[in-house]
Amino acid sequence: MDIRFLLVIPALLIAVIVKAIYDNITEKKRFEERVRIKWGQYPDTEYAPGKLESIRKYYDSAAEDGDIDDITWKDLNMDDIYMLLNHTESAMGEEVLYKILRKPLYDKEEIMYRNRIIDHFLKNDSDRIGIQRCLSMIGRSDKNSFFEIFSRINDIKKESNMIHYMTDAVWIVSAAGMFFYVKAFLPLFVLNLIFAIITYYKRKAEIEMYYTIFNYILKMQYAGSKIAELDIGIIDKEISELKACLKEFASFRRFSGIVLNKSGGNLLDIFFDYIRILTHIDLIKFNNMLDTVITKKDIILKSYNIIGSLDAMIAAASYREMQSGIGFCVPDIEDDMSKKYLDVRDIYHPLIKEPVFNSIYTDNGILITGSNASGKSTFLKAVAINAVLAQSIATVNAGSYRASCFKIMTSMALTDNISDSKSYFIVEILSLKRILTSKCDIPVLCCIDEVLRGTNTIERIAASSRILHKLNTKNILCFAATHDIELTNILKNSYTNYHFQEKIENDNIIFDYKLHKGAAVTRNAIRLLNMLKYDEDIVKDAYELADTFEKTGAWNIL
Repeated sequence: MDIRFLLVIPALLIAVIVKAIYDNITEKKRFEERVRIKWGQYPDTEYAPGKLESIRKYYDSAAEDGDIDDITWKDLNMDDIYMLLNHTESAMGEEVLYKILRKPLYDKEEIMYRNRIIDHFLKNDSDRIGIQRCLSMIGRSDKNSFFEIFSRINDIKKESNMIHYMTDAVWIVSAAGMFFYVKAFLPLFVLNLIFAIITYYKRKAEIEMYYTIFNYILKMQYAGSKIAELDIGIIDKEISELKACLKEFASFRRFSGIVLNKSGGNLLDIFFDYIRILTHIDLIKFNNMLDTVITKKDIILKSYNIIGSLDAMIAAASYREMQSGIGFCVPDIEDDMSKKYLDVRDIYHPLIKEPVFNSIYTDNGILITGSNASGKSTFLKAVAINAVLAQSIATVNAGSYRASCFKIMTSMALTDNISDSKSYFIVEILSLKRILTSKCDIPVLCCIDEVLRGTNTIERIAASSRILHKLNTKNILCFAATHDIELTNILKNSYTNYHFQEKIENDNIIFDYKLHKGAAVTRNAIRLLNMLKYDEDIVKDAYELADTFEKTGAWNIL
């Protein structure tokens, strides 16, 4: 035999190995290039209908009274803030990130612990990319969240393996028996063959839709094992806990390929498919895996939370990088839980690409006046959103931020609730009542836009003044915006007045979007009537009526 022929096989083997190594190196370079390009950029993730509702299910499973409630979340457009922050690589990451934003921390040390991890990932590319590479092994679902899929585990019909063991035992007995007495054992062999096929496909039909759950768990376990191999001191605690969780699932991962055959299609896999049908070996392993998942569900969720938290912290670091051109700061959180104050410099709304910065210090209620579109609502949202971010990802869109830990509540973007037959006014007073009756051991930061706008002027001013006064006597730091100038006088002893203003130049309204001390005094609303060519007598009489009311406190009868 030609010796050159004998060299072909090892040469081909070497070529395959070299190709595999080359492909691995190339894939690694492509991944690193991708994450470096996306680092600190605005996310371009598209969300399928229902995806955000699915993502929030993990949070819903652990919702508590001190969390950001649905009214506040909607008022602050927090879905948009979440999507701005969602730089995650894994299904666990995007779900844990959502939960983190809904559950602000009330302990300075916990907030600063998160900050140290985020800061490390911001400054250490190699550690961050190493974890991101592991997380990419899990991936993200286009529609359903991991937790929603995992929750279906209770829907799987449990089954004893005894029937499968008996089938295998009959194979052994009938096969051995045919060596001695074919006529007696051949029918048994055939009957067992029919029984094995029928029961196999029956059980397979019941469980195949749930393979996705096990696939996700395996991906998470595999990614976790790779993360656990990394030497990153800042997350020693997380890695130690992750290793403990992985140890509990060693048997789950062992021989899991019997059930979750990823390749398929080649002759060897086809052969093993027949083995599976005859021996039910994959059904036996599936049932064992199912028992492990059900009995150790809490451990799965713990590893899920660890992996997701690391992903979320990297996402927060990417957000810091994204905002570095405009500016961000780490919050300085007050230790004394009995104090309530907010001291911010150059704060801005993160959804505005060219924001105007504002600063304020207060340990007292704030009443803000000004015309529509002058910046009142945006400022209120900027304050509340950044308080959420300060206590969740230790990152504030501001030059500096010193404040107490707050429970954050708002009453701003309310609408009629037609399905519950509730008018706007009913929705509004219920929203305000939840703030007044909130039971919390820490200060509450509340932002209210246009108190009681859903009723007549006299009752609105009478009731809103009492509500705002009551809010200021509790352990609440209240920021309220209003068009009712009367409130600035009624509440002058309990609230500090600020305003946003505008000016008219060359028949154009110009807003500076800056917060100014004191109550609004401009009458540009009437001036706008003149600009829009209303009759002179309407404009003149409007000015006179306003002057009379300011002097006498009463309106002239027309």
